[in-house]
Amino acid sequence: MPLESFGEEQIYNLERIGSFGKFYTGESFPIEYIMTTFASAELSELTFARDIRPDKIDFELLMQRDIDEERVRLEMEPYLNPSDENFTPAEIRSRSVFFPPLLAAIVPTKGKAMEAYYTDENNDITLTQNKEHVIREWPGLFKLTYFSSSNPHAYRLQMNTRKDEQTTEIGVQREPVQLEIRIAKGNEYGAKLVIIDGQHRLFTIKQVYNKHPELLDDLGVPVCILFAPNATVQKNREYGPYRVPTVPEVFRHLFVDVNNTAKQVGGHFNILLSDDTIGSLACRKFCDYVFNNQGPEGLATLEWNTKIQRDSAKITRTYSITSIGIIDKALDESVRNRKLLFKYLLNLDDVKNKLYPNGDDDEIAPDSPPVKWNKFSLSQKNILEAQVKKYLIPCLDSIFFGTHEFIAVFEIFCNELNQLKSLAESEQPDALEARQVINQILDYMPIGEGKSYEGARIICRNFESKVKKEKNRQTSPMIQYALFQRALFEAWAQMLDIARGIIDDPRNATKGFVKLLDLALQEKGQFFMFDQLYMQHTVFSGTQIIVRQETRKILTQLLIAHLTNPFHSQQVCSEMGVADDNFARLVLKLQEKGRAAASEFPKYYEMARKKTFKINYRVYLSINGEERAELAEAEEEQKRHLQEVKEGIRAKIEVSDKFDRLVDKHVKADVELATETLKNNLYESDTLLEASEGVNG
Repeated sequence: MPLESFGEEQIYNLERIGSFGKFYTGESFPIEYIMTTFASAELSELTFARDIRPDKIDFELLMQRDIDEERVRLEMEPYLNPSDENFTPAEIRSRSVFFPPLLAAIVPTKGKAMEAYYTDENNDITLTQNKEHVIREWPGLFKLTYFSSSNPHAYRLQMNTRKDEQTTEIGVQREPVQLEIRIAKGNEYGAKLVIIDGQHRLFTIKQVYNKHPELLDDLGVPVCILFAPNATVQKNREYGPYRVPTVPEVFRHLFVDVNNTAKQVGGHFNILLSDDTIGSLACRKFCDYVFNNQGPEGLATLEWNTKIQRDSAKITRTYSITSIGIIDKALDESVRNRKLLFKYLLNLDDVKNKLYPNGDDDEIAPDSPPVKWNKFSLSQKNILEAQVKKYLIPCLDSIFFGTHEFIAVFEIFCNELNQLKSLAESEQPDALEARQVINQILDYMPIGEGKSYEGARIICRNFESKVKKEKNRQTSPMIQYALFQRALFEAWAQMLDIARGIIDDPRNATKGFVKLLDLALQEKGQFFMFDQLYMQHTVFSGTQIIVRQETRKILTQLLIAHLTNPFHSQQVCSEMGVADDNFARLVLKLQEKGRAAASEFPKYYEMARKKTFKINYRVYLSINGEERAELAEAEEEQKRHLQEVKEGIRAKIEVSDKFDRLVDKHVKADVELATETLKNNLYESDTLLEASEGVNG
């Protein structure tokens, strides 16, 4: 064949014919799309987001939750391919099945990494077989070809042709439209069709096709291919000083919007992929920071990919230190509504001119509104992210990787994991299974189902059992409770609120708080054990923690109460690096805060003890029959009087208080004993207590 017969090299290796559309409202950032279909065999051209992540986990680029393979196996595969054990042949033939369209975003990539922007758009008009075609191309990525139209109702495109660089408007047909994409192969530059909604549907179809291809021979899968035409380098320059969102940002927002209205199967990802709160930014940056500084082992101890919504704000794995759901919720509870603390924590005064280039933060400007915890502009986001990374993330790191008890948990995990790694690298029969367990722990690749994986599951259970046993032996069980960790954040916020007038840097103030935690949790957290008198009825009922908001408040009070001990306050201030002329002043402020917390606690205990007593007095063996009868009679009288108040036949002031007085009498000794126990545990000795009272008397 003569060389002249070859045409120009075709760089686009995927073609689709479909219908074109544009979706936006008002001045929202426009999204354009092509609605088309893929055959089952062509679905390999669609990419799961996890397949284009870099070698390290990059939370800035996460666009899709992990695939819940168990959900696919148990729910979705049987939907497409029902078992003849559950349905008769007639029932199977009478069933109709359908999956909604998959949403696939055109994402620029090089290798496994996403690029920020598309190449700049080029436009052209050509004649082919006497038909005028309109071409829009993002060179090296994708190209659209339309038929031009003289219909006055045709879709109007703004064209900027390469010939004269003049913007003109031309009508085009919405269908058919040809989309050509350069699907990137290997490490080359190009585009990927990344699924941002429907990955479980895609995974299901692929699974069924791999197992039973004959079932899906004629299947046409509806796919809506999205792209953000203005997410280009050129548009970013033209929009200055405002910043055009990157392609990953655009589709991350879309993913969150879609999944917030869908079935909640991954609350952690709705945090990680969100950009609209400081808490979300902090969680994502903290995961990045831990991965970069503590490695995959550190990241494995942060629960960041829990799929079940109700588990996203608790600790579910035995080897975990914390959960981003806890961190996000705790920051929201403790910092969001403290405006001055928020400014201090991120040192916003230092970047005030950048946040508000047009004037004061009290003035309203479209791109620089007053910054709030959950309200800021896109241009402000980059500045806030930098402040979060500089100030807040080191604080979180100090708390979770600088506190003695959390350090101990991490060391236990690493020690047991190292033993597992040694087994995986050995020639022993269990080496393969050990590698599978390591893949699940560090690479988040679930151990497979079936008998062939039973050995790996046994090794995994043994690993978790050893970690749990060592944690119980070496560390405080209190740190594993989500309520305690949320209380920890509230105590931290209260202490920083005191220190911010004296300590310029919140990172230094946090070092003092870490010292407070170490003091409060010494001796494996003996102070917070369930068998302490003051912990019963307030925090624990027997050995079970009382799950309610009040428990968090009480735990906060107990942490802060440690500051009433002057020795503790002095140690805390020493860690903060307070200047000599401010040292005594800050110690006094912290002691006052501690005394206030300690003095309030007996009220909480008395209320909790009364509540428990009223519920359970009928079964208390310490109460004789006569006392029990007296209590029951008084309670019945009080209930009757309260009902009469509701009916309007008795004044509220006339309601009998005999039951309350009897309860007061019965719980008085418990309250006094619990208060005394608390006081003794807060101070090293009676001498120290007397010395403190003498100084402050």
